Amino acid sequence: MRENQTLDAMLGTMASQKAGDVPPDFMNGVWQRAGQLGEIADQRRRMALFAGLFVVGLAAGAGTSGWPSEYGAPTEIVGESLVGGESLSPAALLHVGS
Repeated sequence: MRENQTLDAMLGTMASQKAGDVPPDFMNGVWQRAGQLGEIADQRRRMALFAGLFVVGLAAGAGTSGWPSEYGAPTEIVGESLVGGESLSPAALLHVGS
Protein backbone atom coordinates (compact mmCIF):
# COMPACT_ATOMS: atom_id res chain seq x y z
CA MET A 1 0.00 0.00 0.00
CA ARG A 2 1.29 3.46 -0.88
CA GLU A 3 2.09 5.92 1.84
CA ASN A 4 1.24 9.10 -0.05
CA GLN A 5 -2.54 9.06 -0.37
CA THR A 6 -2.72 12.74 -1.38
CA LEU A 7 -0.69 12.05 -4.50
CA ASP A 8 -2.91 9.07 -5.34
CA ALA A 9 -6.02 11.22 -4.94
CA MET A 10 -4.64 13.94 -7.23
CA LEU A 11 -3.59 11.38 -9.85
CA GLY A 12 -7.04 9.82 -9.70
CA THR A 13 -8.67 13.22 -10.20
CA MET A 14 -6.44 13.97 -13.17
CA ALA A 15 -7.12 10.57 -14.70
CA SER A 16 -10.86 11.14 -14.59
CA GLN A 17 -10.66 14.50 -16.39
CA LYS A 18 -10.79 14.79 -20.14
CA ALA A 19 -7.51 15.79 -21.77
CA GLY A 20 -7.50 19.33 -23.14
CA ASP A 21 -7.53 19.86 -26.88
CA VAL A 22 -4.28 21.00 -28.41
CA PRO A 23 -4.67 24.10 -30.60
CA PRO A 24 -3.95 23.43 -34.28
CA ASP A 25 -1.07 25.93 -34.42
CA PHE A 26 0.65 24.51 -31.32
CA MET A 27 3.40 22.71 -33.26
CA ASN A 28 4.04 25.79 -35.38
CA GLY A 29 4.65 27.74 -32.19
CA VAL A 30 6.97 25.05 -30.88
CA TRP A 31 9.04 25.06 -34.07
CA GLN A 32 9.08 28.84 -34.15
CA ARG A 33 10.43 28.96 -30.59
CA ALA A 34 13.01 26.29 -31.43
CA GLY A 35 14.16 28.44 -34.35
CA GLN A 36 14.43 31.50 -32.11
CA LEU A 37 16.53 29.58 -29.61
CA GLY A 38 18.78 28.39 -32.46
CA GLU A 39 19.23 31.95 -33.69
CA ILE A 40 20.13 33.12 -30.18
CA ALA A 41 22.73 30.36 -29.87
CA ASP A 42 24.19 31.26 -33.28
CA GLN A 43 24.35 34.92 -32.34
CA ARG A 44 26.18 34.11 -29.10
CA ARG A 45 28.63 31.89 -30.99
CA ARG A 46 29.31 34.65 -33.54
CA MET A 47 29.87 37.22 -30.79
CA ALA A 48 32.29 34.90 -28.99
CA LEU A 49 34.22 34.30 -32.22
CA PHE A 50 34.28 38.04 -32.94
CA ALA A 51 35.56 38.81 -29.44
CA GLY A 52 38.25 36.14 -29.77
CA LEU A 53 39.37 37.44 -33.16
CA PHE A 54 39.36 40.99 -31.83
CA VAL A 55 41.61 40.07 -28.91
CA VAL A 56 43.97 38.09 -31.17
CA GLY A 57 44.12 40.95 -33.68
CA LEU A 58 44.72 43.51 -30.97
CA ALA A 59 47.49 41.42 -29.43
CA ALA A 60 49.06 40.77 -32.83
CA GLY A 61 48.96 44.47 -33.67
CA ALA A 62 50.58 45.41 -30.38
CA GLY A 63 53.18 42.68 -30.82
CA THR A 64 54.18 43.70 -34.34
CA SER A 65 54.43 47.44 -33.69
CA GLY A 66 56.72 46.86 -30.74
CA TRP A 67 57.34 49.00 -27.72
CA PRO A 68 59.72 51.98 -27.60
CA SER A 69 63.27 51.20 -26.52
CA GLU A 70 62.89 53.62 -23.61
CA TYR A 71 60.05 51.59 -22.08
CA GLY A 72 61.43 52.07 -18.57
CA ALA A 73 62.01 55.80 -19.17
CA PRO A 74 59.76 58.57 -17.88
CA THR A 75 56.48 59.08 -19.72
CA GLU A 76 57.57 62.32 -21.43
CA ILE A 77 60.38 60.57 -23.30
CA VAL A 78 58.23 57.59 -24.24
CA GLY A 79 55.46 59.90 -25.46
CA GLU A 80 57.88 61.95 -27.56
CA SER A 81 59.34 58.86 -29.21
CA LEU A 82 55.88 57.61 -30.17
CA VAL A 83 54.69 60.98 -31.47
CA GLY A 84 57.93 61.73 -33.32
CA GLY A 85 57.38 58.76 -35.60
CA GLU A 86 60.93 58.71 -36.93
CA SER A 87 61.26 54.97 -36.43
CA LEU A 88 57.92 54.39 -38.19
CA SER A 89 58.55 56.53 -41.27
CA PRO A 90 58.17 54.79 -44.64
CA ALA A 91 61.90 55.16 -45.34
CA ALA A 92 62.78 53.44 -42.08
CA LEU A 93 60.26 50.67 -42.71
CA LEU A 94 61.57 50.06 -46.23
CA HIS A 95 65.19 50.31 -45.06
CA VAL A 96 65.90 53.08 -47.55
CA GLY A 97 69.03 55.01 -46.75
CA SER A 98 68.92 58.79 -46.98
